Amino acid sequence: MNSRCIGGLTAAVLSAGMTLGAGMASADPGDYTVLLIDPNVVTDSLAYTAAPPTLNPGGQPGAMTVYTHRDGRTITDTVWVLADPAAAAGAISSAQAATPVANQKSVAAPVGQGGQLITGTSPDGTRSLSVLYFTEGNAASSMEFSGPVADPAPNDLVIDFGQKQDALIKSQLGA
Repeated sequence: MNSRCIGGLTAAVLSAGMTLGAGMASADPGDYTVLLIDPNVVTDSLAYTAAPPTLNPGGQPGAMTVYTHRDGRTITDTVWVLADPAAAAGAISSAQAATPVANQKSVAAPVGQGGQLITGTSPDGTRSLSVLYFTEGNAASSMEFSGPVADPAPNDLVIDFGQKQDALIKSQLGA
């Protein structure tokens, strides 16, 4: 494995034939977009289009983007890279408090540390929402799946995406 510095952290480059996320070759130091999992890689399709990524979402080091499926579903992927695991856990608590999910159900999810899957609907009841939160070392991740109210993202699909996001964080940050 090769390594490269991202924002003061050493990141490992996947040496496999397939790279998850944007890939290290195009990354500048501090460019956390390499931590975002591309759903087209996960699903082996070209069904998703990525919006331009946002660096340092909410003023915290990291990256965020929205992937839109050709049927209108969206996945909002956010990864923050913080000073330590306690700060990552705090970021998840803040993100959970700021995410309005009506009719919510919450279950533990086997993803990273403290994986939590919250499902329900948008506050206006027009969209289904499934939001997965977890930490990995000093990284915190939020993955929000939005779709038709009568056809929410299956929990096993959300968890599969989350596990792949977690693996990408581990490979890039050595978490």
